Amino acid sequence: MRDVTEPTPRTPTSRRTLAKAGVAAAVGVGAVGTAVRLTQHDDGPADRPGGALVLSADDGSDIAALEVPLELGAARGGVRETDALPTSLYSMVGVTWRGDAWPQVWARARRSDGWTDWTRMPVLEDRPESDAWRADRHGTAAWWVGPSRSVQVRVAGAVPPGMRLVLLHPASRPEDETGITAARSTAADDVQAPRPEINSRARWGAEESWRNGRPSYESTIEQVHVHHTASGNDYSRTDVPALIRGFYRYHTKSLGWSDLAYNFLVDKFGRIWEGRAGGVARNVRGAHTLGFNSDSCGIAAIGNYEQVQAPDAVVRGVAAVAAWKLDLHGRKARGRTTVRSEGSDKYRSGAMATLRVIDGHRDTNDTSCPGSNLYRRLPDIRARAHELMTKPPAPSNVVVQQPADVAGAALVGRGLKVVAGRYDPEGARSRYQWLREGSPLAGATTWRYLCREADLGSRISVRVTTNAPGRDPVVEVAEGGRVQSPVDLQVKTRRRGGRLRAKVSVTSPDGIGAEPTGSVSLTIGGRTVERRLRDLDKAIWFGRGQPLKPRATRLVVTYSGDRRFQAREVRRTVKP
Repeated sequence: MRDVTEPTPRTPTSRRTLAKAGVAAAVGVGAVGTAVRLTQHDDGPADRPGGALVLSADDGSDIAALEVPLELGAARGGVRETDALPTSLYSMVGVTWRGDAWPQVWARARRSDGWTDWTRMPVLEDRPESDAWRADRHGTAAWWVGPSRSVQVRVAGAVPPGMRLVLLHPASRPEDETGITAARSTAADDVQAPRPEINSRARWGAEESWRNGRPSYESTIEQVHVHHTASGNDYSRTDVPALIRGFYRYHTKSLGWSDLAYNFLVDKFGRIWEGRAGGVARNVRGAHTLGFNSDSCGIAAIGNYEQVQAPDAVVRGVAAVAAWKLDLHGRKARGRTTVRSEGSDKYRSGAMATLRVIDGHRDTNDTSCPGSNLYRRLPDIRARAHELMTKPPAPSNVVVQQPADVAGAALVGRGLKVVAGRYDPEGARSRYQWLREGSPLAGATTWRYLCREADLGSRISVRVTTNAPGRDPVVEVAEGGRVQSPVDLQVKTRRRGGRLRAKVSVTSPDGIGAEPTGSVSLTIGGRTVERRLRDLDKAIWFGRGQPLKPRATRLVVTYSGDRRFQAREVRRTVKP
């Protein structure tokens, strides 16, 4: 049995109680599973009797989800703990509840290499305002654990009603790894700070029907509030779109919010993502900083920066967005401003607060956000934003002047090759990784690739990573196309007067084990007959009922093709 250290429950302050009183009621919660009992035992990762918790995507999306009520058992030392709960595949976990309690919640996940350490799941303190939303569910941040198949939860402190375990698995998509991932900037004529490259909601795959209501807009931007998502730091470049889709599903479906809270998100690689809908160039009102959403922009760094240091890439990404948004409205990145509070747990409604133009969430609310390590980097963010707003920045990454491309035919037995791009600085060097449906092909790391039968029907692409000393790398994915094979299309005909008999066969070439599917069509004299390939053992007749006219002599036979085999057409002259 492992030692259990009794956590010290957090006592809510009167200011926090004031803030929570501003959150309104009544939202429905999606798919509910069977109750899971919380126990006081810690007997290790024994599987829960009765079978695994199974996620499903009932709403037609590719985000599998399950919300399971937790039935509490007896506490020991103020701590309650679930059994180790076997599950189907999931990658994000959260806990939600009703009411104003602030429990302490820990979780651990079983990955392919074993159980993670117990991880504190911070309460999500970015929440809707009572005059704009209707949500009575509170919850922890959604923790990105990566592919896992069991989960265990600990709870300490005041236990709120309606606690639910939320498991999510946003499936990866082929497009999650496509496109240039390094940021590039363009400056407008009337501002100094360039607009950074921002990955759109469509780019990360937002299901827009999940949003509720229309965006609202402010007349100006006076401040930028910096946050972190407190969601964990163990994610890859290609995980990020799915991770944001998981945030979006958790915020809208599990917590009942209208949309993502933040205007922008920045991943640990420095890439910038559109958050709340409404247009990145417009002054969209967010729901990120209680009491101070008016005339402001909220930027969240994806990760938990209470746990790890904030990388320079995050500093650059946050500064790039902040500089662009502030420069559009003539603000100073290193300045201060006086604004009126709309009511938070630090500033009562109507109070005037003098704050930094670029501040942290903790400056306006009683919270640890954006994490101590990112908060310490705010001076660096202000300095970098000021630099962008006052002088042209030197490129921080390799710049693509002409993208890499793929030449050749995506046919079995034929080769594809990379057509090198052009980059700044000159002399930048590229390395290659060929991909099948977005997954790396072992050993395929040169500029050439020979298509093989195993590739039939799959899309082949190449990831090109280009480096130069002193610059961040740029990553491109160039498409090679879907690998197919030609077919052998044989047509035998016999014509007597106005009647025509045709025998057609469609087969794969020698050396290809797969067989084509689909159909063929035969057209002559304005008449068309279509046959599935599996029915070609019988002859096809024209003119049995109504004879063909003598001038109808051109027979066109067309194979439609399928995922693995190319379409083909044969033309024959068949005289009476």
